[in-house]
Amino acid sequence: MSQPRISVCITHYNRPEKLGATLESLARQTRIPDEIFLWDDCSPNDPTEVARAWQNRFPHFVYHRNERNLNMPANLNAVISQATGDYVANLHDADEFDPRLIELWAEALVRNPSAGMVYCGLESPIPGAPETKLWLNPDIRPLTNGLTFFKTHFLHTWSSLIWGTAMVRKSVYDDLMPFRERFRNWADVDMWMRISLNHDVAYVDLPLIKTDEGDTPLRGFDWKKVFIHHRMVEDGIRLYCEKTGTSARIPLRTQHLNLILRWMRFIAGGLRRNDSKRLKNGAGYLGSVLRNSVPPQRGCSPHRTSDPA
Repeated sequence: MSQPRISVCITHYNRPEKLGATLESLARQTRIPDEIFLWDDCSPNDPTEVARAWQNRFPHFVYHRNERNLNMPANLNAVISQATGDYVANLHDADEFDPRLIELWAEALVRNPSAGMVYCGLESPIPGAPETKLWLNPDIRPLTNGLTFFKTHFLHTWSSLIWGTAMVRKSVYDDLMPFRERFRNWADVDMWMRISLNHDVAYVDLPLIKTDEGDTPLRGFDWKKVFIHHRMVEDGIRLYCEKTGTSARIPLRTQHLNLILRWMRFIAGGLRRNDSKRLKNGAGYLGSVLRNSVPPQRGCSPHRTSDPA
């Protein structure tokens, strides 16, 4: 049996000083990707010089710089559309990778034909401290039924076990693309949810990715992020109910209750800190949720809602 072809897709924005280390860690892989696509989203700090320095280090390396900023989902859709491999690895532009990453991910998909995707543990630097934190999930099996994975790790949660890096079968992407732009910088989490609702999920319990912990606008608490994640889970609940033939009424109401409880904790924290801006922001977004997202009274019929302005 021939080896599957592997594509690596990297979306980049404004971190050229870290891009070299990312590409160097790819050049040290025990399984070199068959093709690498690096898509820069019109960064103010142009990474072209860094990218060109690595073009001859890989069998097939394509660098592209957008003429205008597309934002993360559209840039990710653009770069994945270039991939021709059997498996497609989404990688971040400032992370560094264990030399075994591509090989172990590919082996997991070969070994588990029902898996639509595979992810792994992480190693994250702790700002200001000499040690690192390992994000591992020893309770998660190498292969988990997709619906079980969604119910256990996405339903009524406010975060994602799966980082923005994963390897996905190209056939799965062909069925489920695009990354949906209405979920903005968290559209990858929506994709992982939808994959788990249609396919099993594989996992490698090793810290194969060293994540970048530099300051970005996406770090820290953001009520808009909570709202977007709430929307994604709502969509997932409806799809889960369609797959399982169950009613969406109770899980949707539970999701709304969880949102309100999270809002109450947020408000309590704002009151303790006397943070009027955060209080106003939280109140505005909760109002949008309650106005635009009403749970169905029966059955599992999906409905579309608009994001707040």
